[in-house]
Amino acid sequence: MVKTYVRIYGPPLMKAIKSLEGVAVEMSKAVEVKFSHKCIPYPTRMQSDKNDWNNYLKQMKNTYRDCYEPQKIISDASMTLGDYDFVFEWTEKPGMKKVQNLIKKIDDALTGVGVHYTMTTE
Repeated sequence: MVKTYVRIYGPPLMKAIKSLEGVAVEMSKAVEVKFSHKCIPYPTRMQSDKNDWNNYLKQMKNTYRDCYEPQKIISDASMTLGDYDFVFEWTEKPGMKKVQNLIKKIDDALTGVGVHYTMTTE
């Protein structure tokens, strides 16, 4: 799993962590639509002629419309002990745009708190 770690510098540390928890709650509600391979039917061994195969392909076109489901962007987020103060766990490897979106949300949440932070995504 890919994680983004946040290290907070300066007091008030607890207020900053509470702000990050607010970001985590907001991000836990964010979803994107993903293709699901679970709903794709497979041809059976009984298909013996070309007409069966053509019917199968027509059904596939109809099925693809219904094969999308929502997926959370962030699977978990919490305060942590050790080198970092907070961690966001991604459902899948994030692109630059998703990381920049998280940075913006963290910037907005910590602006009024008066702390600095660093982020590491690995």
